[in-house]
Amino acid sequence: MLDEFALILHLDDVYWSEQGRKSVEVVAVTAALVGLVLLGFVPFGVNDLSENELQDRGAAISTVAGNFLIALLALAKGKARLAIFGVIVPLIALIGAVRLARPGSAWAKRFYRNRPRARARSSLRAYRHDRRWSGPRRKLEDWIGGRPDPTPKPGAAPRP
Repeated sequence: MLDEFALILHLDDVYWSEQGRKSVEVVAVTAALVGLVLLGFVPFGVNDLSENELQDRGAAISTVAGNFLIALLALAKGKARLAIFGVIVPLIALIGAVRLARPGSAWAKRFYRNRPRARARSSLRAYRHDRRWSGPRRKLEDWIGGRPDPTPKPGAAPRP
């Protein structure tokens, strides 16, 4: 099912195109998370509680809920990878929640609308980050899922 994520998302066979990269990312992240669970990794450190701490389930539940809210904040700021991994390792989501939002994220649209300086800083940071990491990320994606076909399918709409 995960292998056909691009087909389900786009309702077209885009696996070897640029849109098919989302499928590769979803499969890689899901495989990593399933691998952690299969290796016995229990998120949030709940397995490290002593007998006294086990009786206080409210504190554990509030910790998990707080971590989940921080992950949602990171997701609202356009940092999906940090939010996904932050659900398992709490401090990772905190990094995404504290830093500036990506320019097209819901957070930026809502809170940077009347703040041109914050919008400019966000755009500059995203540009520098993408310029620095797009090459290595593309090479990794090409290695995992294969290089996309640069020629469009007959009858397909041109890419923007």
